[in-house]
Formats: sequence, C-alpha cells, structure tokens
Amino acid sequence: MHAFSEWNVFGEALSLSANEVGFFSIAIWTGILTMSVVVAMLVFAIDMTYSIQTMDRFDSLRTRNLQING
Repeated sequence: MHAFSEWNVFGEALSLSANEVGFFSIAIWTGILTMSVVVAMLVFAIDMTYSIQTMDRFDSLRTRNLQING
C-alpha cells in the first residue's frame, strides 16, 4: 500500500489515516504555551506603561531650586 495513502489497512478493516494522529502535537502545545506566556507578559508590560503618572508639580523659575551640597 502507498505510504501516503488516505486509507490504512488494519487487519481486514479500512480506516482513515487521520484517525491515528491527534491534532495537537507536543510541538503545537509547546508553541501555544510559549505564546500565551509572551502575550501575558506583553499585556502586563502595556498595562504597567499605561499606569505611569507624571508628577503634579514641576520646577518653576519663581520658586527656589533644590540644591544638593556635596
């Protein structure tokens, strides 16, 4: 029988070769898990970026500047 045939022979019965292999292999599950972690990190980073707040007060020329003596 041809190696890439749609049908496989088991004993006397015919069966579709697609029934023998699961849709999700180890490589697919690893890729899904890895991409889920990367997307979660990206969402967390974007959320942290949006939560950055600017200062309420800035230096003004009318007020005295902070001096650090060293």
